[in-house]
Amino acid sequence: TIDRRKLLKGGGAVGAGIALTTAIGAMPLEPASASPVTRKARFTTPGGPRSRVIVSNDLAGDPDGLFATAQAVLSTAASLQGIVGTLTAGQFPTTGAAARKKAEELLNAMGAVGEVPTYAGASAPLTSRTRPQKSKGARAIVKEAMRTDTTLPLYVCGGGALTDIASALLLEPSVASKCTLVWIGGGDYPAGGHEYNFDQDPLAAQVVFNDTSVPIWQVNQHAYVQCLVTLTELQLKVRPWGNTGQYLYGQLLNQLVTLSKKHFQVGEAYVLGDSPLVLLTALQNTYDATGSAGTGTSQFTTMYAPHLNEDGTYVAQSSGRQIRVYTSIDTRVMFEDLFAKLQAYAAGV
Repeated sequence: TIDRRKLLKGGGAVGAGIALTTAIGAMPLEPASASPVTRKARFTTPGGPRSRVIVSNDLAGDPDGLFATAQAVLSTAASLQGIVGTLTAGQFPTTGAAARKKAEELLNAMGAVGEVPTYAGASAPLTSRTRPQKSKGARAIVKEAMRTDTTLPLYVCGGGALTDIASALLLEPSVASKCTLVWIGGGDYPAGGHEYNFDQDPLAAQVVFNDTSVPIWQVNQHAYVQCLVTLTELQLKVRPWGNTGQYLYGQLLNQLVTLSKKHFQVGEAYVLGDSPLVLLTALQNTYDATGSAGTGTSQFTTMYAPHLNEDGTYVAQSSGRQIRVYTSIDTRVMFEDLFAKLQAYAAGV
């Protein structure tokens, strides 16, 4: 047998990463064939959904987006209207088409292919604050925001680059008055600075913050790093639960092995930083459908939207529109809901 604790504590990073796969256990890293969705396996909100959601996420990049998207698929209080795959830039570039493929892969693992429409986002970041990238994902956001056959509020949930969301706002500026943007990204206040999701497309973030009036609920770096889970936790509470659990756990393990091969000490904890997208939309209090008092122990401060510089730093403003900036995340509610949904879904209860 292999002592997992010794493997994770040190030694060669590449060797540890390879052995990590053996220590935790072999599992399919590609989606297995899955049975069709069982509606009984989901708690159905009495009276139907309270809101609509579009997910825009870099699903071919950091696997935290896959966890959040799976939870969104299994949630019924916020009706998931579409998944937009967004790009990543920098050292490990991916395209919106690659992210859409990952969305389809996830839905296949869940037995939910065709249940939620998926769209490819842009293949490159914005080149101008006045010219959109005319992706199918951006057009899907516009189409959903402009619907007149429903009064349910719309949340556009951004877990990566803001390319497609900014492009939607540039294509149709009135979208700003028809949705709320929940964004995982931006540096710590008050100074700000470079941060992963901002850095994927700084111009897009500047468009959203500086050039539009869209309401913003921001979960910046200070808040999303609170969303820490351990590999043992996921080994026991995610991996055993059907094709969905195996797929999610396998995708995260793939990421850790990749990092270890690049001589990065991966440790045994990981930030699932995109999960607040579900917490703040689908898991709002029964008597507080707007989350105006916070969500459980999730708390926010309200401030005037800062001016966002090209390096991600903030310039405080004394007028303009006000935005929410979350300072704490109710990780208990958020992750226990994820674990319970995966278990119930796999069990068909």
